Amino acid sequence: MSKRFIAFLLTLITLVPAMHAAAAPPDVGVVLLHGKWGRPQNVLPLARQLESAGYPAQAPEMAWSARRLYDVDYPAALKEIEKHVSQLRARGAKRVIIAGQSMGANAAVAYAYSGLDADGLVLMSPGHFPERGMGRRVREHVARARAMAAGGQADESAGFVNQGRSATITATARNYLSYFDAEGLGASTRNIRSLARPIPLLLAIGTRDPFYPDAKAMFDSAPVHRASRYLVLETDHANVPAAVAPELLKWLESLARQAPAGGPHTQTKH
Repeated sequence: MSKRFIAFLLTLITLVPAMHAAAAPPDVGVVLLHGKWGRPQNVLPLARQLESAGYPAQAPEMAWSARRLYDVDYPAALKEIEKHVSQLRARGAKRVIIAGQSMGANAAVAYAYSGLDADGLVLMSPGHFPERGMGRRVREHVARARAMAAGGQADESAGFVNQGRSATITATARNYLSYFDAEGLGASTRNIRSLARPIPLLLAIGTRDPFYPDAKAMFDSAPVHRASRYLVLETDHANVPAAVAPELLKWLESLARQAPAGGPHTQTKH
């Protein structure tokens, strides 16, 4: 056996463990939250791509789905997310990212703002802004829900406007107010500024999204983390989850290699 062949074997023996290490599943899991009037199927293609890449993912049906329509209040909905985080940690995820599209992005901010267990946020085409123009459109309904709650009727149901898609829904005054109060958990452009600590943030927005002109300001208002990234995509509000997949996977891969720490934001346009 030649010395050259022996050297080749030794090199191969050295590389094999490294190859296995590189192929090992990442320790980052993702909870994917659908948008208002949506359902888990809206984000399942992205969940499958994450799972195929080795990132455990969960895509629950949330309280703002077309079927549930605010059947629990916002704090209870956030506790549902926390259960899915725990399930991902039980699957081996050492860090869990809360990712959401539209209303799901709002919930991701509300979750972190509430001090619940999250190691990063992915906001895809953020939506539901009761503290902005949307608040003017639902002001009368919020005032009625608040009056009902003050009068001891918080758990009574009534018809309210579900802004985003103009339609009347039936919900309790307590539940409706918890999502639509301009001073509450749904005020994501305000609440993101008050996160208790810097955590990695990926905000992905489409150029044809109504919120596109204001999205960068929302991103910049978050506590600075070196792994945070602002991403502009050539798409519309609904299709960001499909368009973001390649860049999201790159971001998760870079995150899996980094220790949690602060630092400057980055931004990219695609």
